[in-house]
Amino acid sequence: NYILLTLLGVLMYVTQVVMSQLPNIEAVSLLIIVTTCLLGVKALFSVYIFVICEIFTYGLHIWSINYLYVWAILVIAVLCTRKFASREFFALLSAIFGLLFGTFCSIPYFIMGGFEGGIVYIIQGFWFDILHCVGNLVLTFILFNPLTNVLDKAIKKYITITNGKKPTTAPTPPIIPSTSNA
Repeated sequence: NYILLTLLGVLMYVTQVVMSQLPNIEAVSLLIIVTTCLLGVKALFSVYIFVICEIFTYGLHIWSINYLYVWAILVIAVLCTRKFASREFFALLSAIFGLLFGTFCSIPYFIMGGFEGGIVYIIQGFWFDILHCVGNLVLTFILFNPLTNVLDKAIKKYITITNGKKPTTAPTPPIIPSTSNA
């Protein structure tokens, strides 16, 4: 399971890097929503693999502090709603998360710069949050169902749920016919 979770975290990182030229348009929120819907709280492992990759690439900054908690907020929101939600619901949730992303990230600025510092940070980033909101809405609305289906099939195909026990038998390797007559 850790291999899949690690790969999902790396996928989050790669999509973030590939889409980094677009202002606050990212697929990380979508990937976190889908991963959480299918794997539950285990999605946090993938989230923190993503965060570690980001920190190794870009170094430690104030946003590093934000990333330690802001993505967990999205995981918690999905965990609380995943049983009765739909593509439309998650598109809306993702949009709201994008709109509030700057506000969530303002906490260190409130601590370091006081009330005024936090408010200034939120106001300065408002237009980026609007872009984040629209990008999340569109990406999640279009890609939630196909991505969920693909990931669900991959999980069912490659991961055996063993309830904490090791499988008793290993799969039998295929027999490859010999081409020599020796």
